[in-house]
This record gives sequence, structure tokens and C-alpha cells, in this order.
Amino acid sequence: MRHAEYSRDAINDRLRLILLLDACEAADIAPIPLMRIHALAFLANVLSPIWSVRSYDGKILKRRGGPFYPELQTELDRLVGLGFVTVCGVRHIQDEGRWRLDGSFALRSESAEAVIDVARAFQGERDTIDFLRRLAFAVSRLKEPLEDLVQFDATWSDKRTGVGDVIDFSEWRSANYTAFVAETFTKLGPLGSTIGRGDKLPLYMRYLERKSNG
Repeated sequence: MRHAEYSRDAINDRLRLILLLDACEAADIAPIPLMRIHALAFLANVLSPIWSVRSYDGKILKRRGGPFYPELQTELDRLVGLGFVTVCGVRHIQDEGRWRLDGSFALRSESAEAVIDVARAFQGERDTIDFLRRLAFAVSRLKEPLEDLVQFDATWSDKRTGVGDVIDFSEWRSANYTAFVAETFTKLGPLGSTIGRGDKLPLYMRYLERKSNG
């Protein structure tokens, strides 16, 4: 039973990663550096409530180097091995006292096309594709690297969670400050104006840029 559950989780993680990389292709931000993939995955998780899609992970270990999902990394490596993803600019870098491989990744659209077509057959996955693409397009307008700006995210930067602690924003605690901030943009527009959920994503990216500039 545990093996079956793990397999379902792994398949879901792999599909979400394919859809995330497909969104990067659509927004013309691929090949995408490794840590930017993890930063984008984190923002996709914390911003998913404003799009009414499921967060694939409601918690993450707070690291000095920024968001990093070991399970996502495992699936990314597998997708490279399976021929779904290409990697370029491979090099060794030091990350929190350890050396690891780094590079930039891109989806091989011809390999993943059939998987994405199957995903589009389900309404929930179509919503996810729409959300991830809107998020990737919002990220494409940033002037600074996302992996640097994510340090100013409302959930990640919460000082009540220290480095080495687990940030729990939707597992046991309702502490998703990112979604809360994004939702407040609705109240900031001119009287009678409408700020849709699609507007909240670029607005949140601008918020991160303003925070990084003090």
C-alpha cells in the first residue's frame, strides 16, 4: 500500500513538474535555472489558493539558499533520464556547505506533448495549466531573478519561522501569508474597479520587487 501511495505521489509530482516546465516554455523563460524552478514551484504552491487549484505541497524546509524540494529534484532528474527534459550549462556549485550539480532545464515539447494532451482532458488539470502559465508570464516580466526575490515572499520571510524550521502554510496550519497578501490587492483598486485573479499574479510579482528595493 505504501509503495502504491508513493507511486501515485511520484506520478502527480512528475506531472506537475512537466506542466510547470511547459508553462516556462510558453512564457519564453526556458531553459530555466535549477533554483528558479524550485522558487517557481514554491510560489505556485503558496499562490494556488487564489486560482482555486490544489497546492501540491503545503510545507517546505526553510533554507538559507531559498526554496528547494528534494522530491521535485528527484523527479526532475528522472525526467532528464527519461528524455522529457534537457539540461544545459551543467556545473558544480556550493550550496549551504555542500557541492551539487547545477544547470538550466527545458522541457522537450515533442516528448511531453502526449502527456500534456492527456492532462488537458481533465478540468482540474486544465485549471492548473492555466494557472501555471499565468504565473510563468508574470515571472517573465521580472527585472531581477525570481530565486532572489522569493526571499521577500510574505510566507517565506515570516520571521516566526527560522532557518532549519518547516514552513507549514496549508498542511496543519493556515499560515499562507502569500495568498493573503495577493487577495488584499482586490481592496486596493479604485472604487468600482475589478481586479481579477489573473491580475493578482503580476501584482504580487511587483510587490516582491518593491520589497527587494526596500
